[in-house]
Amino acid sequence: MTIQKNDSDPLGPIVLTHTSSGANATIYPFGATVTSYKTCSGRELLFVSRTAKLDGSKAIRGGIPLVFPQFGRPDQSMPQHGFLRCNLWKVESTYEEGDDACSCVDLSLSLKDVVAARGGEWDVGTERDCTVTLTVKVYPSSFTTTMTVVNSGGVAFPYQALFHTYYAISGQSALNGEVCNVKGLAGYEYLDQLTAKS
Repeated sequence: MTIQKNDSDPLGPIVLTHTSSGANATIYPFGATVTSYKTCSGRELLFVSRTAKLDGSKAIRGGIPLVFPQFGRPDQSMPQHGFLRCNLWKVESTYEEGDDACSCVDLSLSLKDVVAARGGEWDVGTERDCTVTLTVKVYPSSFTTTMTVVNSGGVAFPYQALFHTYYAISGQSALNGEVCNVKGLAGYEYLDQLTAKS
């Protein structure tokens, strides 16, 4: 396991590399956003806009932004997609699991540490309280992301949470429904933001 992180730069990226395979992931503590995953053959699977800001001035456009407690803006008093992607997360630990099985990092954000993008029922002074943890694991031929929400307050709350993943699609493949598509949504309600069809 190789972990690269500049401890003097809290906004700097963390690079997890699976030692024997070379597969690696890059995670920015601002927004706990995974901005890159390269396979052992060096193929990049995530897309990040060339205009993305990586300096903590705004949410990173691309990679895997985290969404919580709302998707979009159903509560107009809160910013779009909530506050996870707009705040600096704490690196809890970096570690290896198994005998070179995977390289891992845990990052967390507690509501008390959220300084940007609050509003509505989640504004300062709320009775709600929680801690969200993101775990990223890099294996020889894959990676996983796990988001855990722990209600540490005295009241229950509804929320929406998701990984808003931007995949790297080569050339015109994004326009080809045979190559680029989403499966497994039969029986679920959904809204296609491009076509406005559900």
